[in-house]
Amino acid sequence: MRKELQDWALRLRERAEAEELSFPPVLFEEVGPEEMAMLAAYGGFPRRYPHWRFGSEYLRHREVYRYGLGRIYELVVNTAPVHAYLLKGNTLLAQKLVIAHVYAHADFFQNNLAFRPTPKDMLEEMAHHAAFVERAMEKHGARSVEEFLDMALSLENLIDPHTPYIQRPREVEEKPESPRLKVRPYLDPYVNPPPEPPKEAEEGASLKPLPPRPTRDILGFLAQYAPLAPWQRGILEIIREESLYYAPQAATKILNEGWATYWHTRLLLPLLSPEEALEFAELQAGLLAPHGFNPYRLGYLLLKEVEERWDKGRYGPEYEALPLGERLRYERPTGEGRRKLFQVRTVHTDISFLEEFLTPEFALRQRLIAPEDLPRFQGAKRALLFRLTNMGYPIVELVDANYGNRGELYLEHLYEGVELDQRKTKAVLQNLHRLWGRPVHLKTVANGKETLLSAGA
Repeated sequence: MRKELQDWALRLRERAEAEELSFPPVLFEEVGPEEMAMLAAYGGFPRRYPHWRFGSEYLRHREVYRYGLGRIYELVVNTAPVHAYLLKGNTLLAQKLVIAHVYAHADFFQNNLAFRPTPKDMLEEMAHHAAFVERAMEKHGARSVEEFLDMALSLENLIDPHTPYIQRPREVEEKPESPRLKVRPYLDPYVNPPPEPPKEAEEGASLKPLPPRPTRDILGFLAQYAPLAPWQRGILEIIREESLYYAPQAATKILNEGWATYWHTRLLLPLLSPEEALEFAELQAGLLAPHGFNPYRLGYLLLKEVEERWDKGRYGPEYEALPLGERLRYERPTGEGRRKLFQVRTVHTDISFLEEFLTPEFALRQRLIAPEDLPRFQGAKRALLFRLTNMGYPIVELVDANYGNRGELYLEHLYEGVELDQRKTKAVLQNLHRLWGRPVHLKTVANGKETLLSAGA
């Protein structure tokens, strides 16, 4: 990175640390539009396993930039050290803004609880995954591996994003397990081969339910129990590991971008000349434009609201007991705003953040709703929270892997008022059937009635 930007990175880092942001070292690199498009297609990493969808994403990002429809100002990767890419050709002020923005993202990655279990060596892991898939292609043929990747990627959202946090007491085993060697997940099928799946004749005699309890980690279950070759199990583990890695980013998009926007404003604005302040205002206006659903705008405004509320003592039983009109005028200065912001950054995801702080007072103050629309506020808020639940994907559990005592899969959709897309559901069930090798069934609601959809039956 050029010397002028290095100096600004140091200056902004010192300001960030003085404001008690904390983060690992950040490595900045300026890249051109082509390289930025490639990095964006690869989810921020310089190397991923080969698959056509990355090429498709690359072309989309490249054309959007080429025709002036948008630009990616920065990419920042949750690793240690943090890797951040700045787009060459940005103005000096835009680069300063992005550097301050990146430091706040790095602080969020390090301190938000949703990111605690995520591996920080994913740069190397992604490269290992790529090498594994490339070797599988050499050995088993590119076409067969690509077809398996297509099938497996259609199931990438069948994970339990809470898996890294779940600690259950060990099940009582009837037979002692053979010792397992600790290796990377996608190598586990080679080093610690799974037990043979039960044969049909044995299934009727088995009293142990499989899985022991309903699970959302369907991809993990398939990687362990489906009748697959070791390289296929390895690919399922790779896709599952990468899905789990990206899950916290999807679950904190509003809060994370709001946090970064709050801090780039606070860190940079006092350092600008009047001319730069005008350019900053133009950039900020574009970033926080109110068209469509803008996570930067919602997160930033809501964090500012939290800071103001806690600075003015607008919380607690006395405040909550007031009618709405009096809440808007209530003040009990405490100066607790900054402390509260750091607490919010640490413990919340988007859903809990909006659930707790997206209030009618905020909506009125920001003119998101008119007073006459107040009766519809709670309904609109529920709709937004539903849209964010499970990153927008339906919640499906695997209930029984020996359905009808025939070794068939039985799944249930946790219906919450929105029916599944029939075309996509049919494709997913067919791919599950191809992986499992036996019929697959899904209980859901279609056309207002409880329905059992099946593939392979």
